[in-house]
Amino acid sequence: MRAGRLSAGPGLTGMSFLRHRDTRRAQRHADRLTPVPSDQVSGVISLCALDPVCAVSLVQQMQRWSRWGRGDVVALGGLAQPVAAAWSVGSLMPFGLAGRPEHGLRAADAGEIWALAEHCRPRLSRHGSVCGPARDVAAIWGALSEQGVRARQERWRQPVLAAPHAHSGLGSVRRPRHPSLSWVGQAVRPAQPSETEMVLPASVDMFIGELGYDPTTDGPGYRRHVCWLIEQRRSYVVLDDGAGGPAQPGSPRAVAFKADVGALWHSPDGGIAQLTGVWTRPDLRGRGVGAAALAGVVDAVRRDLVGADGVVSLYVNDYNAPAMALYRSLGFEQVGLFATVLL
Repeated sequence: MRAGRLSAGPGLTGMSFLRHRDTRRAQRHADRLTPVPSDQVSGVISLCALDPVCAVSLVQQMQRWSRWGRGDVVALGGLAQPVAAAWSVGSLMPFGLAGRPEHGLRAADAGEIWALAEHCRPRLSRHGSVCGPARDVAAIWGALSEQGVRARQERWRQPVLAAPHAHSGLGSVRRPRHPSLSWVGQAVRPAQPSETEMVLPASVDMFIGELGYDPTTDGPGYRRHVCWLIEQRRSYVVLDDGAGGPAQPGSPRAVAFKADVGALWHSPDGGIAQLTGVWTRPDLRGRGVGAAALAGVVDAVRRDLVGADGVVSLYVNDYNAPAMALYRSLGFEQVGLFATVLL
């Protein structure tokens, strides 16, 4: 064999051999993934039911869309009894990759992790993310990074918190710090479609503060999402007179507080709601409005969506001290840990 030439076998040059090898390797990896058709999700749903509070985001994506493209949802370990699954459109939402030994489920092996990363990498969008249980995000992020995916920011400690149950309602147990705020919890209600133009700026301000860019610059998708939440009666608001007092009929109104039910699932063990987009107008922060309003939202979500025994949860960056203090003051307790890698 001449120096500098690969021995590739009959009929294969060095470069074609490399392409052939890479194609075969990619095919072996792809064989480890099973695309999940929209009418064959029962196995993935059963997997998610092992930890419904931390899997509700993945289930929400599957239930929101009546159908999806091949490979948008994938399973590892087969359709009937997968060991892990992921939503892979724009952002990646993995669940189960790190294993759940307490339920007898193994972790995905290195080949499966690499296969999932190869599958998802071209599907990730600018301003997308990798988000889910921290151990599952950690399991896939190394492979994605090796394949050239770069992070804008990594948030590895996002406690998942669940609201306490109170038979008389959280708002009656956790009373506002000032009697003058007693109206706030009573004013919580779903936003109306006619109020979209008031709610949208609050949603955008929340988004910019949390993720660092204006989502409306990416097109109409974010506005459609806000409209969808309002149409589904899953965007809760408190309107005031613009100065922190109760709104009066016929007078100008402003959004004082908002919170969305970003994910919702009536799991085999009961209703699960995950709150997102929690926002208090800047001039009202530190005055107890957010706590009174959030207590009212928890009560409203249980009344309207998940039932008295349902779980109302959210996740928060652990470095957000004011938010952590607010949730603790209402009796929220940690039930899991999320991570988000912003792309």
